[in-house]
This record gives sequence, structure tokens and C-alpha cells, in this order.
Amino acid sequence: MRIQLLFILLVGLTAASCQQEPTLQTTPSGFEYMLHTDNGGEKPVAGDYVTFHAYMRNGDSIVYSSRDQPKPPFLQIPAEAPANRPPNPIEEVLQLMGDGDSATVLIALDTLPQKPKGFENTDVMYYDLVIADIKSAQDYAAEQNAKMEEAQRKAEEMQKRLPEIEALVQSTLDGYKNGTLGDQLQETGSGLKYVIHEEGDGAQAAPGKMVGVHYYGALVENGQKFDDSFSRGRPLDLPLGQGRVIPGWEEGIALFKGGTKATLFIPAELGYGEAGSPPAIPGGAELMFYVELGEVQ
Repeated sequence: MRIQLLFILLVGLTAASCQQEPTLQTTPSGFEYMLHTDNGGEKPVAGDYVTFHAYMRNGDSIVYSSRDQPKPPFLQIPAEAPANRPPNPIEEVLQLMGDGDSATVLIALDTLPQKPKGFENTDVMYYDLVIADIKSAQDYAAEQNAKMEEAQRKAEEMQKRLPEIEALVQSTLDGYKNGTLGDQLQETGSGLKYVIHEEGDGAQAAPGKMVGVHYYGALVENGQKFDDSFSRGRPLDLPLGQGRVIPGWEEGIALFKGGTKATLFIPAELGYGEAGSPPAIPGGAELMFYVELGEVQ
């Protein structure tokens, strides 16, 4: 609803600033679209990378928003469309827009093999576009190389921390088994237990938000590690509340703010149950996860 209102406000402000309603136009291949904002900026050329936000609407109802994803989509403008590929309405409209411009593409659903989920009762999909950035192929390649180098640096830092993490996991597990964690150990109504080692000051995690989590998972019974992200050097990125992870994770991560470091003790019923996850996790196993919550989006 919030995104829908923001888009309506965007369109309303644009129409007011232009003092006229957007008119229906057609691309060279005949696809219909409406341009809401035209800042007069340079249009992308062949080879440029266009990063944009997209909303798929059934009337006024938003079925999909790219802002729910960790990264916005992008598209490279081809020198020319392959001969064996039909024209792409999104690609054509993006080439008619500049940085910061917004438009709506009207996609006739009878041109698709089948109607997408959420559009069964309509004949038109409204595909809203907002251009976020335009980069030349050279600038895009340089940016990607810089990102790869930064990711590699962070991965190496995480890998170096693994002995420190393993020591903390063992110490916390010993305290849990010996009953010496005291007031540090908290418990929810579901039976999930957790210890906060360091409170974060970022945004609160919650269902529907994207989170990045570094983790170290071990069996409570013997401390045997079954998985970790530190050795890979990459966090697990996921949307909370969509069943991508076990219930103990869904509940536990949602308790924390970005930057929090904590350990979760997850009973079998909130983990992999009586079936387990062979061969690493036996049936009925209680699990512990040391987690470091990164940015909450």
C-alpha cells in the first residue's frame, strides 16, 4: 500500500508539474506507454547499462515491486535486437527515457504465452518504470570490478575471523550446557532461546524486510559444525517471513536490529524436526546458530 501511494503521488506531482495528463504514446514496435516524468536528460545509447525500479500493476493493485528485492534490476541496451528475438517493450521504453524519468508500459497479456500470476482477471499489465542510473559499458565494468575487489576483501576478513568465531561458539555452548549464561539467556514463548553478545543500532528486522546474515551453525549435543557463511566470506541474503529458512531463524532474526551479534538455540520443532536434514543434522536435533545481522533493508 505504501509503495502504491508513493507511485500515485509521483504520477500526481508529475502531472501537476507538467500541467497536463500524460498522453498515450507508442514505441517504434507499436508498444503503448505513458511518460510521466521527462527531465530532459540524455537517453541511453547502445552498450549502456540502465538500472531501474519496476512495479507490475493489475489496475491500482501492485503485484510486484523491485524495491522488495536486494538490488534493482538492470538492462544493457543492445546495439541491435537479435533477429530471432521478438521486440521487448521494456527495453524499447527504457531507451526513450533519461536518468530520473518515469513511465508506464501497457503490456497486452494476449501477447504472452499465458497470463502471469495475479493477472488472471485482466487483459493489461501496467509496468511502471523509474530510471535510477545510466552508465556506459566502461563505467559499469569499472564499478563491477571495484565491487568484486571489495567483496573479496570482505570475504578474506571474514575467513580470518573464523577461529575467533569458533572460540565464541564453544564458549557460549559450554555456558548453555552448564547453565552459567544466567540472565544473558532469554527465551520466547515458542521455546526459542537466545543470547545477545552485542546489540546493534541499525534498523529493526521484521517479516517482509531483506536481511543479510553471517552465521555459524552447530549441533548443541556435541558442538559439531554443520554449516557456516564465514568460511565462504558471503552472508546469506534473504527476505524474512517467506519461509526461506527454518522457523527458528524466522523468529530469531526478527528479534534483532542491524549490527546485532547473537546466538540462537533452536529446538527441533523450530528447526528440522524429527526428520532432521541428513547427513549433517540428525532427527530431533537442537541447533545453535551464532549470527551477525548486517544491513536490514
